[in-house]
Amino acid sequence: MLIETYFKHIRLKKPNTISYSSLKEIHKHHLLSIPFENIDIISQIQLTMNPSKIMEKIASGKRGGICFETNSLLLSVLKELGYNVSFISTKFWNEEKQCWNPEFSHLSILVKIDDQNYLADVGIGGGFLEPLLLQDQYEYSDSNGSYRIKEQDNSSFILQNFNESWKDLLFISIIPKQLHQFEEQFKYFQTSNETIFTQYKIVNLLTKEGRISLSDHQLKITKNHRICITEIKNQDEWQSIFNRLFNQIAEIKG
Repeated sequence: MLIETYFKHIRLKKPNTISYSSLKEIHKHHLLSIPFENIDIISQIQLTMNPSKIMEKIASGKRGGICFETNSLLLSVLKELGYNVSFISTKFWNEEKQCWNPEFSHLSILVKIDDQNYLADVGIGGGFLEPLLLQDQYEYSDSNGSYRIKEQDNSSFILQNFNESWKDLLFISIIPKQLHQFEEQFKYFQTSNETIFTQYKIVNLLTKEGRISLSDHQLKITKNHRICITEIKNQDEWQSIFNRLFNQIAEIKG
């Protein structure tokens, strides 16, 4: 039931083959249909990494979630399709502290196809539309940016993005992890005053031309690298914009 509901929601026919081409379509349609958002955290509603409950939240309310939710759901779908998948621990570069964030602070997916390793991640909130080949000097670009993979050793890579120059973004360990190992960080992001997720609302939805970003006081639409910003005056206006954007997901996909 979960897998049928998932593909109906992302408006994609369930693939019959296990291939990079099919993986790419699933990854892209997911990001164009399911937002990255923290509304339940702001509302102090406890999150779950149970795929069935995540799918129910997304399908019934046209909702989304943070990385622990959306990547847990995607891994469950890929596994049911027959893909060779694992949870992996990745961590963002903290520019303020000039160090990597803690272990298990970001949950990603390792997909193995024909002896090639791919990074799948639908929980970045404005990342890459297609899974990335984990190969040294591999480069990828789409409407949201340009990315490059740098191999560190046999089990780790660094993902860089280009913003005037190449900058470290994500440290990737391809050593498989168990879901329960992420629980401490999962709770931290829901409860700590030190994380942005508890401070203000974040809603990001990717589009083929860029992204739509909604915060407490601002709507930012990026289309073909051009940015349009609208200031939001009050909660009623925010709610109206939020409802309109979620109802237009099918149009946004194109």
